[in-house]
Amino acid sequence: MSERPEASAAAQIAFIRDIQRLLEEGQFVASYKFALLLAIAELCLERETEADGTLKLPLRDIAARIIELYWPQVAPFRGESVLSQNTGRQAVILHAVEQARSSSSTFSEARRKRGWSGLVTKVSRHVLEMPLWRLQSIGGSRHPFLYEERLVSDAVELKPGVALCFRSLHSVVVALVQSAWIRYLHRVPANRAVIGPDSDLAEFLFGSERNALAPLRKPLLDLQAGRCFYCGGRIAAGGDVDHFIPWSRYPRDLGHNFVLAHAKCNAAKSDLLADIPHLSAWTERNDRDRVALDVIFQGAKVLHDEPTTKRVAGWAYENAERSGGMVWRAGEAAPRALAGNWRTYIS
Repeated sequence: MSERPEASAAAQIAFIRDIQRLLEEGQFVASYKFALLLAIAELCLERETEADGTLKLPLRDIAARIIELYWPQVAPFRGESVLSQNTGRQAVILHAVEQARSSSSTFSEARRKRGWSGLVTKVSRHVLEMPLWRLQSIGGSRHPFLYEERLVSDAVELKPGVALCFRSLHSVVVALVQSAWIRYLHRVPANRAVIGPDSDLAEFLFGSERNALAPLRKPLLDLQAGRCFYCGGRIAAGGDVDHFIPWSRYPRDLGHNFVLAHAKCNAAKSDLLADIPHLSAWTERNDRDRVALDVIFQGAKVLHDEPTTKRVAGWAYENAERSGGMVWRAGEAAPRALAGNWRTYIS
């Protein structure tokens, strides 16, 4: 993997200021704009930019990612009622996703059903009508700092450097958008009695569907010959399904990112990236066991996309290298600096 260019410090500062202004001064009558921003931020990690720094994101890809973001949110909060994402009647996109969820046990299953294409078409239409051309309205005037407000071959074309800023500042952007989304839902009158002053709202809205990962435990244990992916020790019972690239860095469940580990190893690794020997073992496993992993993920109804997962891993390690980040190795008490040869294992 070749080293990607990086947005300048001045460009990053201007970008994050514009994001803050958008969230503070923009008009929000529904949560669509938050979902649109997060969808764009995630897709920027997974796609390669053009030579001039632009990036085209097909409208249907944006719509599919928005559906995925709303998927956990259309479940009844605390088993009581679905949260309102609009100051008026329930948002159209939410209603469409809620209907799809009622007939599918997982998001991955919904994607394989006949009605998926129609759902994406419907959401694409509403994204085009509502948030896409209104997102960049700040303080009552247009400020198109992310993209020009037109489609190019049914895609949004991010301006030069925008995708690089989303990559470099991904965790900051996600934190800002998620916090603003939570504050917005607290302000919607219909939600006040359901949410209450203190709640686990953030985990409900943006957390991993941990129960959905349970079907992966046994097949991953068998694939790993009953041993922890990190330390190699035998797993007597249980084991944790761990995000190799930590959830805190990339909050999306993709099958090839999962390994089975001792609870102790999982806790010790925490939000750190794994060191080079583990990265090497992970990429080797994904290549060697490609067919077996596809069977596992299909059986567990888990979304999987190996090339995308590898690109995200490249982004995560590249950011760690640039920031002087530390990595974790099983059996060592303290983290260590990331070695520069990590690209050897992500090509």
